[in-house]
Amino acid sequence: MILTKRIKAAKLLKLVLKAMGIVTVICAGTFILTWLLLPFPTERLEKWAVSPTISDANDRPILSIVGSDDQRRHPIRLDQMSPWLKQATIAVEDERFYHHYGVDPLAVMRAAGQNIAAGRIVSGASTLNMQLCRMMDGRPRSLKAKIIESFRALQLNKLMDKDDIVELYLNTAPYGGNLRGVEAASLRYFARHAKDLSLGQAALIAGLPQSPSRYQPDRHLEAAMKRRHVVLRRMLEAGIITELQLQQARTCPIEIHPKPRVQRASHAAWFALKRRPTGGRTTIDLDVQKQVERLAQEHLHRLPKDTELAVVVIDIAESSIVAMIGSGNNADPVDGQVNGALAKRSPGSTLKPFIYAAAFSTCRLNGESTVYDIPISRGGWTPLNFDRAFTGQLTAAEALQRSLNVPAILIAEAVGLARCCGILEAAGIPLPPDAQRRGGLALAVGGIEVRLLELTNAYATLGRDGLRRYPRIFPDEPAPHVRALAPDVCRAISEILSSRQRRPIGMDTVLAEDVPWFMWKTGTSSGRRDAWAIGHNRRYAIGVWVGRFRGTGRAAYVGAEAAEPLLAELFNLSDLRTHIDPPSTTPIRVYRPLPPPRELDQCLKIAAPTPRDTFICLNGSAIVQTRVNRTEGISWFLNGRLIPSDISSNLTLSAGEYELRCVDQAGQSSSVAFAVLGAEVSDVP
Repeated sequence: MILTKRIKAAKLLKLVLKAMGIVTVICAGTFILTWLLLPFPTERLEKWAVSPTISDANDRPILSIVGSDDQRRHPIRLDQMSPWLKQATIAVEDERFYHHYGVDPLAVMRAAGQNIAAGRIVSGASTLNMQLCRMMDGRPRSLKAKIIESFRALQLNKLMDKDDIVELYLNTAPYGGNLRGVEAASLRYFARHAKDLSLGQAALIAGLPQSPSRYQPDRHLEAAMKRRHVVLRRMLEAGIITELQLQQARTCPIEIHPKPRVQRASHAAWFALKRRPTGGRTTIDLDVQKQVERLAQEHLHRLPKDTELAVVVIDIAESSIVAMIGSGNNADPVDGQVNGALAKRSPGSTLKPFIYAAAFSTCRLNGESTVYDIPISRGGWTPLNFDRAFTGQLTAAEALQRSLNVPAILIAEAVGLARCCGILEAAGIPLPPDAQRRGGLALAVGGIEVRLLELTNAYATLGRDGLRRYPRIFPDEPAPHVRALAPDVCRAISEILSSRQRRPIGMDTVLAEDVPWFMWKTGTSSGRRDAWAIGHNRRYAIGVWVGRFRGTGRAAYVGAEAAEPLLAELFNLSDLRTHIDPPSTTPIRVYRPLPPPRELDQCLKIAAPTPRDTFICLNGSAIVQTRVNRTEGISWFLNGRLIPSDISSNLTLSAGEYELRCVDQAGQSSSVAFAVLGAEVSDVP
């Protein structure tokens, strides 16, 4: 009876084993056919969204944002990674990586034995191939998923080279939080690229994928350090490093870089990202950016509270933006989000050099030409100068240096608004199609809105002797040049406004020979809403804007007071200062002078004395008769001192140089300079 039962049990076992064998053969055949015939989903290798990164000219990171899946990924080639990363990862994750075909049978047996001995899962046998396949499929961990991963791993090994698999793994594995790949982890934890990691840093990163949340170094540094020791020990056992290298790596301190809240050059970085959504290396120089930001912050402390500013620095030769400040405080939740360098604002008098350039270009004006600063009225508009006074007759160079409004308006009227707008656009300042109608003659004094970046680039055109190139933020952007102005026109305008002709504010105590050469022009918009200072030194063009984004004005927002001192400091920086004298200027010949204004006959004018008159002392003094084209309401000044009206018509003067000025009640004035010679005549026939 017992024997019969044993025979039946043996037959049943034999049938079960036979059935299992058949099932095993079927499954194995199915898996083999799947491996050989079923195509590998290669599109999943490309599915991960890349996180754009903006870096400076020296490839230092400025800005990194998440991809469309809210993960940070910065794929790089294997040769762009520290070799320690590859070696440490293989040592701790898959030491037989180069000796199996995607699945490691020895690792499977080892893990099975350890798990059976422990009575629970304490070890895994996943190779780098299998881990990659799990990340691609995203299946929950189960026996079925493990089997699928195994055969996908075999397929992957057949499809890709071993080094390509390592590269893909190092660009895909999780390294804590939303960091994917070694480059994202290196930038976040150590603020450096993966190629620059030391052995100790690479070992720490290589140990994170086993449990990214538990070993995340910015939260659990102690656990991460213990894991790093495990990685280093595995590398020693594999013969990758020596005992000495292990000890040096263990004793080398690890400093986790704090997560930056506000990054330098953030406005420039976002500007670059908008221009190129994939990111890349820009022309921004963080060393220059840091100095510009330091001076800007120091200058802000001297201005009223809630003042904002923007700065742009352009390399003239390369037409590249090397520094950009969009606001005074990037951390401000409101104003910090505005890039003042790209905001349209009224430029005040900063357009005047191009109005004069339009007249210079047509040989109708040069620096020595006579222009007029007299009361005028155009269509009910009566323009005034900043000081609400009028000078009368003076040279074009003096009128441009003093930023007088009426001469610029009369020049624009005589040359024509169409030509003035054409010069502005040719120099690099885009204007709306209706600029002439909207601005009218007020365009000469800032009656149209422009951006700081474009205005600074127009001054770069002057510094480039009239060649216009659009500003670049990426070094590989094309920047073809177009002739906008003649070189002699640019050099004449630049010399008139140069530091050799006048002393910049903020350099009053600097010796003349120590003042760097640069040209500049200030501007103040109507209502003192915007203060500007723009210039170039033939090496860099720099623009400064000061004001408030909400558009409200302040008495302190005057270009010469609020913006010019910062501009002078920037041009005096060692990295931005030029030590080369500009080329000599060629006098511009005037073939068809601008006509005098129709109001000239009505303006105040001294008829006598004239600059051509010569006076000689007789017995120690000379009689100088004065005459003006009006008789009432006139006040006379000699060398700045008021002359009593009863002696104003005949002045008794000793030898010397004099300036005689008369002013009427409307603020018009006229002046003349003359000299009285000291030679005495003793014998009178």
